[in-house]
Amino acid sequence: MVLLAVMAMLFATSPAVAQPAPPEDAAGAAAQLKQVQEEAEGLTEEWHAAKDTFAARQSELAELQAAVEPARAAVDSARAEEEKFRAQVDAMAMSAFESGNLDQLNALLASGSPQEFLDQMSALETVAMDYREALDQLLATVDDTARKQAEADAAVSRAQGAADEAAQAEEEIENRKRDAEKRIDEAERLLDRLTPEEQRARRGSDVGGPSGPITGSGAGVEAIRFAQQMLGKPYRWGAEGPGSFDCSGLTSWAFKEAGVTLPRSSSQQARVGSPVSSSELRPGDLVFFNSPVSHVGIYVGDGKMINAPQTGDVVKYSSITSRKLASARRL
Repeated sequence: MVLLAVMAMLFATSPAVAQPAPPEDAAGAAAQLKQVQEEAEGLTEEWHAAKDTFAARQSELAELQAAVEPARAAVDSARAEEEKFRAQVDAMAMSAFESGNLDQLNALLASGSPQEFLDQMSALETVAMDYREALDQLLATVDDTARKQAEADAAVSRAQGAADEAAQAEEEIENRKRDAEKRIDEAERLLDRLTPEEQRARRGSDVGGPSGPITGSGAGVEAIRFAQQMLGKPYRWGAEGPGSFDCSGLTSWAFKEAGVTLPRSSSQQARVGSPVSSSELRPGDLVFFNSPVSHVGIYVGDGKMINAPQTGDVVKYSSITSRKLASARRL
């Protein structure tokens, strides 16, 4: 199935990661935390993507299941038509046999005059024409029944295939969730080993908001205004607000409040809208980071974005140079 191939491509590059040796000191914990945080971000985004895929497959499954019953009803109707014409053909055949009007020779031998022969031939041709029409209709309904039966069988097969793939997608969701949870737990343990100074250094300095008011209209600008209301809310993996957020949870929530529904994962959000170069960024554009994409924020101008950065951090303004910018999209 196509979905299984896509799922294989999606997760083939994400085997269960080996557990690193425990760090010996706070400096080692800080270095290891950066690696674990990046792995956790990637796994979290794969989890979101798996959930989106599962939702899409569930929707397709519902549509396919809805098509099964009409297909079966069409088969029943075609069979009823077939039986009707089959009965007509059988009745005509029996009538012709019982009346003895079987062929032209029989009509010639039974006639008493040329005119009687012509009359019998005309009647015989009429019967034969009716018989042929009924037989043609029977053959057509037999073909129609077979075609509709094949369509019904195909609908059942597609629905079953979609159900199997949805189950596979659901299993992958749980696998990705477990992997992400392990990495997040590890990141939180490493974070606890850092001194307050190291934790502040990890979070980076507060770059502050844009130098002036954000003007303009459109969903992107509206999304900024909603995201600004969430400044200071804690980062939590898998969170969709409004009490806490992960990166794509913040963007999807803010744009939904602005009237635009986005996919849940940053990698899928990176496919919506129109591409924008880094030199043409405008407030409200979505900015994406890393390869493959595993982080997203909303550009606010002055080289800054509003985002939910990482474990142990909060929704805040960050420089878009704090990470490796991969792409940007405008809705």
